[in-house]
Amino acid sequence: MMRPAPLRSRGLPALLLVLFAARAQAQAPAAPSSARPQVMVLGTPHWDNPGMDYNNPTVDDVLAPRRQAEMEALVAAIAEFRPTRIALEAEPAYDSLWNARYQQYRTGSHTLGRDEREQIGLRLAARLNHPRVYTVDYQHGMDIDGVMAFATRNGQGHVAQRMGTEIQAIVAGMDSTIRTSTLGEVVRVNNGAMMDSLEAKYLLFVPVGRDTVYPGAEMVAGWYERNLKIFANITRVAQPGERVLVIMGSGHGPLLRRFVDESPDYDLVRADPYLERFRTPTLR
Repeated sequence: MMRPAPLRSRGLPALLLVLFAARAQAQAPAAPSSARPQVMVLGTPHWDNPGMDYNNPTVDDVLAPRRQAEMEALVAAIAEFRPTRIALEAEPAYDSLWNARYQQYRTGSHTLGRDEREQIGLRLAARLNHPRVYTVDYQHGMDIDGVMAFATRNGQGHVAQRMGTEIQAIVAGMDSTIRTSTLGEVVRVNNGAMMDSLEAKYLLFVPVGRDTVYPGAEMVAGWYERNLKIFANITRVAQPGERVLVIMGSGHGPLLRRFVDESPDYDLVRADPYLERFRTPTLR
């Protein structure tokens, strides 16, 4: 005859619920709004065209006089946020390199390159007389080509075709916006609701796989892992009372803004209101 399970096993879920409820009641309330760090995530294209992303829009020379005037206007707009710390898309292992470059820029021995981390980050930090900048990136490879090849080999060519079409449309739209807009307008598009909605495009990769093989889901999970670890690095910079500006590639913006917004310990500050002076172009 089968013996009944011990009573203590049957009661474990209920006991855990009681313990968790008691712990929740005993925990200190969330920090008051005035003490929570304020975090703005500013997404931008990579101005120096490094070609490191899968979808790379074409960016003209931001060192040209017209673009430099636009950059000054953009930095002036973001400066109104009054960040107390500025975090860059660079791994913490390169923190000393970036801060050495920053100090060289402050003393006039370094000329800003095309990189948005320099054009916006170092320029704004110096404008606000910050003693240093911070590095918060975490690298995690994404084998998009491998996922699309798997889809093609395993009867999911229609999925690969759709993904390719969607990616090409996004790049073409950004190329058009960059070509016809000021830098301020481009950055506004990259931080608005339209860009947030593009985050869902990553889910197009999830169905790719068969049986117990999930290359699509694993790639998307890796993307989430990378951004969660970037968020973890941001939390190490965003101490109570700080106003942190995080400068990242546009693709990171939607997830990082969501993580900041949903965390009870941080206040998300949208860049949109600071960029309202720039007309919003249509992303074609």
